[in-house]
Amino acid sequence: MQFLGISKGPLVVFMLLIVACAANTGRLFECSTYPYCVKKDISVSPMKYTFAPARQTLGALTGTWSCPSVNGNTANACCVHPTGLKDARKHNHPLILNSYQFYNEFKCTEVEGHN
Repeated sequence: MQFLGISKGPLVVFMLLIVACAANTGRLFECSTYPYCVKKDISVSPMKYTFAPARQTLGALTGTWSCPSVNGNTANACCVHPTGLKDARKHNHPLILNSYQFYNEFKCTEVEGHN
């Protein structure tokens, strides 16, 4: 594909923006440790967090993640410790932590997203 009079640099950036918008990546968030998408259940005490994997965004800065498939009362989370080793689970069985485990055991924090 050839566009006359347009340099390739701005064209590549423009195309990446189109692809990112078309992919509906959801709100972006930054995390330098272990990124997760969490669904918060605020109807119980202590609050429970159900974990889902975050997706790294293509064409964005390194360390930028999104949660495109998680609906409901969700939050972005960065954890110091990985949750994948907690209680071996079968595929598609989500990890559910209470608020004590979320904040103290795995040292997770909720992270604001941006567009």
